[in-house]
Amino acid sequence: MQKIKKILCATDLSDVSDHLLAWGVELCLRFDASFFVFHAVPPPRGSVARQIEFERGGEKKEKIEKAHAKIEKFMEHFDIKWDLTIAYGDPVLEVAKAAKRIKTDIVIAASLGLSGFQQFLIGSVVGSMAKTIMQPLLVFPPPGKNHTAGSKLELANIIIACSLTASDVYLKKYALAFSEKFNSKICLVHVMESPINDKIAQIPSGHYNDTQRLLEEKMALRLGNLMSAKTHIMHGVPGEELALYVKSHKIDLIIAGVDDHPGRLITTTTAALLRHLPCAVLTVPIKNT
Repeated sequence: MQKIKKILCATDLSDVSDHLLAWGVELCLRFDASFFVFHAVPPPRGSVARQIEFERGGEKKEKIEKAHAKIEKFMEHFDIKWDLTIAYGDPVLEVAKAAKRIKTDIVIAASLGLSGFQQFLIGSVVGSMAKTIMQPLLVFPPPGKNHTAGSKLELANIIIACSLTASDVYLKKYALAFSEKFNSKICLVHVMESPINDKIAQIPSGHYNDTQRLLEEKMALRLGNLMSAKTHIMHGVPGEELALYVKSHKIDLIIAGVDDHPGRLITTTTAALLRHLPCAVLTVPIKNT
């Protein structure tokens, strides 16, 4: 089981920041972890002259002071020790630096809920974070209309997006850690793509329906060997099928893997999950084996 003793909350002070900070506090209380709050003031877009004006004209200092005051005011509601870091620069690069310096066990962030077209225009910050940060990244979707800043964090149902490779062991450790603290149910899920990777399973010969059944049995057995939990095998595009499964089974958290080196290309499955965020998503850096 993975120990989580340091949690870094990366907030952009948007409308969802109050929810994120409250959930970060709850995570720290559940795991008995230290809480670190991080915010980055990005440099202005435009000419070099505009950036120099921003830095020397007082705007940079003013934004940092406002961010500090806003976070301090919200954290007054909680009886918890915490530490604040406010940086100036690219938010993704700066939070990666902070996470490395603090040696945090997990970074949490929230999505702004941008549409696909908006993400195409300006990019996804959480997607960039998943490619850059060397620690596990827990991303929360925008809270629903019925959520308040004090809403309790519910993680009753967790699925592990299994690749049926040795890397699934890394995901299992985090699933067990969250399950212990939130009394969650865990389900191991694998989506069969076509063609099947022969490193995952050898394709038996025979009638198509019989072949599919035998493959499913093999994969279910592989999942069962990982840990004692409910298993589910699906067919299709992983990102799409997982999103549908989340909605139909009221899943609260998906745990998926990413490569463990900076600047990595995350899998299309993990990228799709971060783009659509059908529920909270935990990306775990894993070694290629």
